[in-house]
Amino acid sequence: MLLAAILLVIGIAIILLEFFIPSFGLIGLIGTASIVGSIVLAFRVSSMAGSIFLIASLIIVPVLMMMFFKFFPRTFFGRKLILKRRFDSEDGFTSYSSEKYQELQGRTGTAETDLRPSGMILVEGRKLSAVTSGEYIEKGNPIVVIKIEGSRIVIKEEV
Repeated sequence: MLLAAILLVIGIAIILLEFFIPSFGLIGLIGTASIVGSIVLAFRVSSMAGSIFLIASLIIVPVLMMMFFKFFPRTFFGRKLILKRRFDSEDGFTSYSSEKYQELQGRTGTAETDLRPSGMILVEGRKLSAVTSGEYIEKGNPIVVIKIEGSRIVIKEEV
């Protein structure tokens, strides 16, 4: 019975270790096998002991995982691993959003590269990455910006 309890504790510890050591699930699989082994050993002693180990592992493992994720960020090690800094626009960090390209809606330009369906365009002296709606546009052909979807510029050939 003591061996089964030790295997259960080792299995839980190994599963928690999986979060820190990348192993493509191999360490987690070993931890799970250890927990299953502890349940099998407990069932060999008696069906009552096996049932207790089974129910305990089904309750204790998820509860310990939730507690780990709740309290780990507050530990010394957790504070070292988890990024707390925010990357705000006040600090000079920006993301490409649709607002940046909204003024291009309806503007004309030329294809800097062949667009099949993506490539580079030149609009008002700005070289930008753009896509078509699926059609092929040759380099040098006139284009018009028809839609802005986030940072995606959708164009078509100007006729």
